[in-house]
Amino acid sequence: MSPQRIRVLTVDDEPDDRAMVRREAEAQFPKGEVIEAGTRAEFEAALAGPPFGLVVTDLELKWGTGREVLARVRALQPSCPVIMFTDSGDEMTAVELMKAGLDDYVVKSARQLARLRASMKIVVEGARNRVALSARERQLANALEHEKTIVRELHHRVKNNLQTMISLLGLRARARGGELAAELNDLAGRMRALALVQSRIYDTESLQHVDFAGVLSDMAGELARIHGNGHVELALHLEGPLVLDVAQAMPLGLLCYETILNALEHAWPDRQAGRLVVGLRATVPTAELRISDNGVGFLTGNTPTGLGTQITRALALEAAVQVDIQTTPGSGTTVVMRLAQ
Repeated sequence: MSPQRIRVLTVDDEPDDRAMVRREAEAQFPKGEVIEAGTRAEFEAALAGPPFGLVVTDLELKWGTGREVLARVRALQPSCPVIMFTDSGDEMTAVELMKAGLDDYVVKSARQLARLRASMKIVVEGARNRVALSARERQLANALEHEKTIVRELHHRVKNNLQTMISLLGLRARARGGELAAELNDLAGRMRALALVQSRIYDTESLQHVDFAGVLSDMAGELARIHGNGHVELALHLEGPLVLDVAQAMPLGLLCYETILNALEHAWPDRQAGRLVVGLRATVPTAELRISDNGVGFLTGNTPTGLGTQITRALALEAAVQVDIQTTPGSGTTVVMRLAQ
């Protein structure tokens, strides 16, 4: 409703006071319509008609109170502003009514008519802005929900596509055999690590963050099952959750995959019984991931420099983690990853 075509209701049992409010309302809203209510029947009949854009009421009425008027208007037309124009009450009354939802409190006096007219303009514009803001908020909420639906569908499709590609790589590896099969299986394993992160993303509401403790648990369990060959005991010490942005979780997931797989493939070359400990401590400000084995270890000067090491360094840089490797020949290796939260 345009403020100029507003419907104004003035509630007062004194005709002269209603006329005074009418004059101010018509001056402020020349194209508006002013309805007077001097009795309860007139008030209820007015509320039964088209909605009002402003209500001006006295506090003490012969047939009720301004509090009742305020409550009735709020119940039927929550967005309609209400002004109390009265010579009754005091500051405590005004504060009480404002807390109850009153828009303004103006002392009834000829000297306060300019104040009343200004209040009419302010509360009507404020109500109009609140309605517009509420409508805009609903539009934004609907747009956000639509966006979430689209993103969730995209995540679902990516998850399915990753699973399809993993399956195809596995089939190809079995068909070709030899070194090519090993390379294809390595590639499928890395894609499986991404799929684990993707699966955890899909299970969350935000679609922008993921609990990495769950990812790490899934990944370590699956790798130990596939590559542990029954001789490696897996222990998980996860003090989570560790909620990460997806952009950080993806490379960190690959980094953990490479580290755990490297331990399973090289720490126990003679297939002797071993123990692999995967730990996470999500403290602030620095979280710590620790992957330890009790395998053969290696001399620090003999750190591998092949493609796997290059991939690990690149992933550590992308994931913004500091990697520290502690190893002793015959006593195993511990890889510590630290990341700021």
